[in-house]
Amino acid sequence: MKVKDIVNNIELELDRDALIQKMKDGRQVDLILKEKKTDDIGYLTWDMEQWSTVDGKRYIRTYQLEGRVLSEYTSHNIHDLKAYFLPDEALSVQLS
Repeated sequence: MKVKDIVNNIELELDRDALIQKMKDGRQVDLILKEKKTDDIGYLTWDMEQWSTVDGKRYIRTYQLEGRVLSEYTSHNIHDLKAYFLPDEALSVQLS
């Protein structure tokens, strides 16, 4: 998939595993979603996700809605990423 590196101002062709490796290397992956998502209980709605790693084993997902950073976050392990880290379903993907 095409990934815009906004730090180096270049476009890369990376797959999901390469994006996970970029997180391990200290980069943040931003997923701009095609439409707003809401959690199961209707508490949280977002249209952008920022993914990063704490230590290569624990991953943090933060959220934005219409350009506003939300205070909520979720933490995940490498196995959780199969179900929750979905760059293929995003409208666009950025490295920051």
